[in-house]
Amino acid sequence: MFRFLTALGVTLVLMAAPAGGFAQLTIDADSQYRYAQSLLDSGAADEAIAEFNRFIHFFPTDPRVPRARFQTGMAHFSAGRYPAAAAIFNQQTVDYNGSPLDTSAFFMLSRSHARQGMIEQAILDLYNLVALSPGPAVIDRAHYELGWLHVDQGRWTDADLAFGRISADNQDRFQVADLKQALARSGAIPVKAPTTAGLLSIIPGGGQLYCNRYQDAATAFLLNAALIWAAWEAFDNEQYALGSVISVVEFGFYAGNIYGAVSSAHKYNRDRVAEYRERLNQRRQMSLSLAPAPEGAALCLTFRF
Repeated sequence: MFRFLTALGVTLVLMAAPAGGFAQLTIDADSQYRYAQSLLDSGAADEAIAEFNRFIHFFPTDPRVPRARFQTGMAHFSAGRYPAAAAIFNQQTVDYNGSPLDTSAFFMLSRSHARQGMIEQAILDLYNLVALSPGPAVIDRAHYELGWLHVDQGRWTDADLAFGRISADNQDRFQVADLKQALARSGAIPVKAPTTAGLLSIIPGGGQLYCNRYQDAATAFLLNAALIWAAWEAFDNEQYALGSVISVVEFGFYAGNIYGAVSSAHKYNRDRVAEYRERLNQRRQMSLSLAPAPEGAALCLTFRF
């Protein structure tokens, strides 16, 4: 029975085949690369990776193979798989030859590390690129990226120094004067001293009032005052057990009032720094992208006006 079914299946396949034999599906390099790129452009990262890898496998001598590898890194990056992206970009920086593609790999390697929270490594990546002396335009771009990495960490002085290293020819393009002027205002960021907030909380609500948290200040003052009054009344009426319980509860609220005031000062400072950083980020006018080109790839800097 099995042999009969097998023979029947083969017969049906032969009957369905064209007279000249089986039609063969051929894949050419251009079509395969365009298909992989279209998947990446549409946001289908995993499918794009598979198709770029297929392109690399079937056409290993094609001059677009390095760019295909780079695009697999971009696909991993867009999918949030930053370690995988970093591994690919790092491999492309090993034999750096100054090409736009290898330069882009350095920038994307730095960004991949930054997205993982590896800021120091991201900074080192850019310094490594500068050490290779790829050319003034790329070096200036690296210093610009370094400046923003320092901004993201709240290192205003380091950011100012990085932006200041941009060559005179490109300072207008990168709006260095405006950035340095904005960074000069970092010393005017309003701050609240956590120690002062804690000391002022000796009077319940005083620390919160110092941190401009008026509703929290009123709540802390009224709650602690009510518990202190209740404990006083209990002891005054010789209800020592009740007074002791209320006193223990009040001690917890009183300590929480001090802790909350110190936390409020830290939060106030974080919020002010975040607001300042956000205003600075509005000046981040450039984005890095890689555009396909007939002979490889072109590094594009996009400005927002």
